[in-house]
Amino acid sequence: MKSTDWKLFYIAIILLTNGTAASQNNVFTSLEEMVRLVQLEADFIENLNSYADELAAKLKKLKRVIPQMQARSNEALHQVENYISNPINAFSLLRRMHEDWQEWNVFMETSVGQSQVNFFNKARQELPTTADLYEACSSMYRLQKAYNLTVKDMSRGILNGKQYNASLNALDTYAMGKYLIKVDRGVAGEWFTETSEWLKQHTLQTPIGDEREKVLHLFAQAILDYKYYSIALQLDRTLLSKRSKIEELSRGEVKEKPKAKSEPTDYEIGCRGQYVQQSGLMCTYKSKSSAFLRLAPIKMEVLVLDPLVVIFHDVLSSREIDGLQEIARPHLQRSLVVKYRVSVQGKHRISAGTWVERKYNNLTWRIERRIADMVDLNLEGSEPFYVINYGIGGQYKAHCDFFEDHTVEDNRLATILFYMNDVEQGGATVFPRLGQAVRAKRGNALFWYNMQHNGTVDSRTLHGGCPILVGSKWIFTQWISDLPNMFHRLCRKQEPNAA
Repeated sequence: MKSTDWKLFYIAIILLTNGTAASQNNVFTSLEEMVRLVQLEADFIENLNSYADELAAKLKKLKRVIPQMQARSNEALHQVENYISNPINAFSLLRRMHEDWQEWNVFMETSVGQSQVNFFNKARQELPTTADLYEACSSMYRLQKAYNLTVKDMSRGILNGKQYNASLNALDTYAMGKYLIKVDRGVAGEWFTETSEWLKQHTLQTPIGDEREKVLHLFAQAILDYKYYSIALQLDRTLLSKRSKIEELSRGEVKEKPKAKSEPTDYEIGCRGQYVQQSGLMCTYKSKSSAFLRLAPIKMEVLVLDPLVVIFHDVLSSREIDGLQEIARPHLQRSLVVKYRVSVQGKHRISAGTWVERKYNNLTWRIERRIADMVDLNLEGSEPFYVINYGIGGQYKAHCDFFEDHTVEDNRLATILFYMNDVEQGGATVFPRLGQAVRAKRGNALFWYNMQHNGTVDSRTLHGGCPILVGSKWIFTQWISDLPNMFHRLCRKQEPNAA
């Protein structure tokens, strides 16, 4: 570690981690985990306020910071889900919890206020890890690329042209730049430039934040160590004896540009809402396949006939959605992907989920019966419901639901995906090979067949869940097995339009 990094420890740029490995419940994978951090930060602020009362000598310095922090916390507590559903707020919260509060702990470690120090030490295990912070940085970068966002807009809380009540400070943008140095030095430089611009106009909410010259010098030294000479000089043109050498290096500095943008993939085009608009082929009521549907017809919109892709409208009530979320919340774990018959974590799937048995209670049993009526298929022998919540930049890149292993005897014939909430920006389900994008709408369900009538898999059903830009996304999926439905969906002799 560079000597400058150790110096910057004191202004919460580089901090000691809590010494624990990343747990299976990665904070960044689910916004439900972020809710806990909002309350934890509120507890830390209350603890810090108590500490301030015992340290009259430091009261002036503490009282300068606490009201600002309290106002931000109160805003979050007033509407917790809205606050952390914004990726700017969520990222800044996670970075603060990982970095800033470590610094406040150092500040508090004196013989006075030991009870407050003990409170922090007890809560230390609940703090985000270094892995959490790096994954959050990765998610922010993923959003930047997926939705073609600029660093300046993101720093100022502008997402897809809409201004939000959120922004990133110098510590946030520095963390992004530091993460991106080995990923894209050009983009890292843009984030460091935002760090410089912010420091010229604002004061950090840290114990030495009001020592402006010292802060600027330390930031300049840190950025200088990463060989961004011109940015460092903008912050601190003195840099003592190094000035002449730095200016010489700055004149010869090769300004690294961000990596050339490649043409967006069909998946990214869909996520940006740029597919050619296609209206549904048919909208109707499904009412004849069961006694239940004759009494309560379901609105059905056919998007594609081959392969069949259908939206069922308003098929889950708010009470049912709340009930499923209540069942799932305590059990959410990092979502896995199957690779060579082994379940592993994958960077292309950022979410947390849990399995819920269809016979769990009357609610899940009732939904099982409804699904069978909706799709005219037998659910016996199929996997349980899988309830999912997406975190910062949460996504599931384009994939197929069927198993590609040809030795699998019972494949996933069909998928029905229920949307449990609306998503303000992002989070659409896209089918790149079909040119279809479906926005999440609370209570709706999306259904498609993964296999053709002749029993072969259908690669045209490639689909993905776009990154969540603003909002939270809850869904649950029922994968329907093939073998129990061999007499429910009859075979055809050939598939003339098969891919």
